[in-house]
Amino acid sequence: MIHTAFHVTRRSILATGCAAIGGLAGAARSAPLDPGPFEILEAPEVRHPFDWIEPIALLWRRGDRLQAAFWFYVFQIRSRPWAEADRERTGGSGAAALRASVNEVLGRPINEWLGSDPAAWKETGTAAIAFEKRLGFHAGRPDGIDAPVWAAMNQRARQEYEADFNALWSQYSFADFEDARRSNGLHVGPLRHPGSPLRW
Repeated sequence: MIHTAFHVTRRSILATGCAAIGGLAGAARSAPLDPGPFEILEAPEVRHPFDWIEPIALLWRRGDRLQAAFWFYVFQIRSRPWAEADRERTGGSGAAALRASVNEVLGRPINEWLGSDPAAWKETGTAAIAFEKRLGFHAGRPDGIDAPVWAAMNQRARQEYEADFNALWSQYSFADFEDARRSNGLHVGPLRHPGSPLRW
């Protein structure tokens, strides 16, 4: 059976995504205002990757920044094939638009914070990549894409993300990143307020 999560308009998708990032989606659905994020993240393979947005945003808001960064990178990997399929089918008005919104609104502050400590940044990304490889894929897939093609798209997204991440560290040293941050007036040094340590 073929499943999809994106038979809605670009405007409603972006509104939902931004509401989740801002902490408003729970209230809009009459759900608890501060749901436990681990209810979703304890079994991520059974939930659509875009269901992770609100828990990741909650982790960030409550001060568990390292946890949020870890899960944001796992989300980036898992949401990539959905965005790719959306661009092919709709020109990017669905999953691709939502992913871009998440990357801007949530990913930008996460990367800016984590980038103060390049060693921690590399360690967190490496841990997220290794963890994602152990997860089973979500059972759903976009309409019009059969199971073998979808499996190949997911595997390719995984491999490309890891290759891009590794290329970053082969091209630039920790000192390069630190110098760039200093030149932009950004904090350089140990992570500020990382919250609880990684649990995965």
